[in-house]
Amino acid sequence: MRAEIDSSAEPWVVRLRVEPGERTRVHDIELRFLGPAANDAEARGLLEKVRAGWTLRRGQPFRQQDWDAAKRQALRDFSSWRYAAASIADSRAVIDPEGRTASLTVEMESGPPFRFGELRVTGTKRFSDALVANLSAIAPGSVYDREQLILLQRRLLESGYFASVQAEIDAQPAAAEAAPLRVAVIEAPQHHVESGLSYNTDVGVRFETRYSNEDVLGSAWRFRTGLNLDKQTQSLTFDVDAPPRPGGQWNSYMARARQEDIQNLVTREVAFGVSHNWGAGLAPSAVLVSAHFEESLIAGQSPDDLYALYFGARKTFRRTDELVSPRRGYVFTAEAGGAPSGLATEPFVRGLATALVFFPFGRNGDVLLRGQAGAVLSHSREGIPSTFLFRTGGDQTVRGYAFESLGVEKDGAIVGGRRLLVASAEYVHWFGENWGLAVFADTGNAWDSGVRPSLANGYGFGARFRTPIGPIRADLAYGQVTGDVRLHFSVGYSF
Repeated sequence: MRAEIDSSAEPWVVRLRVEPGERTRVHDIELRFLGPAANDAEARGLLEKVRAGWTLRRGQPFRQQDWDAAKRQALRDFSSWRYAAASIADSRAVIDPEGRTASLTVEMESGPPFRFGELRVTGTKRFSDALVANLSAIAPGSVYDREQLILLQRRLLESGYFASVQAEIDAQPAAAEAAPLRVAVIEAPQHHVESGLSYNTDVGVRFETRYSNEDVLGSAWRFRTGLNLDKQTQSLTFDVDAPPRPGGQWNSYMARARQEDIQNLVTREVAFGVSHNWGAGLAPSAVLVSAHFEESLIAGQSPDDLYALYFGARKTFRRTDELVSPRRGYVFTAEAGGAPSGLATEPFVRGLATALVFFPFGRNGDVLLRGQAGAVLSHSREGIPSTFLFRTGGDQTVRGYAFESLGVEKDGAIVGGRRLLVASAEYVHWFGENWGLAVFADTGNAWDSGVRPSLANGYGFGARFRTPIGPIRADLAYGQVTGDVRLHFSVGYSF
């Protein structure tokens, strides 16, 4: 560095000339853990998570902003489970000017282990504090887990009762044995109306309008209705939910009218149902009863009138690192049910299982594995409402094929079959925080009988863009059976 003073100017001017030289890169990284967590066998996975998530890697350029960001992220990871008061006790970056290297050391103090204490709610006006407690899966005395706080916030927001939710604990070490759980809410307006246009390549342009009442007659009962119109499907729905009871239990009632014109099959359905739901997490369980009345019509033929009184159960298992755009974890859903003889035009038993598995591949890659399998046991598919049969193909099933174009061919139409199998593998490489490039292979079909189907394969590539509501997905796919190349556009994942 050279310094010059120009005294001819008024005021004087000081000029500094700096030669930056070669870039300094990270050479060594040492993360040390102090406090109870260092000897906590149950915290080994947490410590490994902190080490694996360290963002300033060996060989990367050393920049102050990256160094600060890496420490903030490590502390956030460390304090996410049990050790809510974790702090950075010491950090050093030793720079070797000759070797152009940086040796990094971070010491992190865990502080005491935390447990959740009593629930304290603020902000409720129309609703009681008990409503919040009934939707919470956090038990006093359980180990602190930030993911449970995020889950509670999401659950309360999705209930429709609240427009804003903040959940946190008192992270003072003195309160570690029973840290009060503070939930601050802002209640949602009682009436809400929204309308809009959306687009995806399965159904094209869709018009949607919805109305909800979150406090019918001051009773905390919820009412929702929605109208959806696109070129293939028109539907009108009505839903009523009872207030949640302790343990996150509630009853739901629904009515639906729907008309579809897909692959030369026209169906008109009216359905009514009731379900009992339980579980305060994002994946509640349910048992349900629903009545379905359907008219099914293939062009040039007489319509078929079908009905079924369906009894079913649904269970979802979910463990993911993020709620909207996960990189690691799984979602598994199983459904089973049927319609008995005398209560359906054709009695049947039905099962359906869906699984999504996410895992990172290196620092900038994500892998998504998706599978779905279903079966209907009956003497014949004739007489079973289309709601309970299977078709596939489209944006989030088998890409490269038109929406629900894979199924059983009948008189120029594609109708539902009694068997379903879909599998998909996808890799996304991310460039920066938001943009990604994907390659994928899908396979699947719906058919009527037997266990050895003729599967339709689809291959392709696409672009991804992360958003707060999930990744925007634009894919170009080749359908091997038809030889078609199709563009598929969708947002988020179907859980």
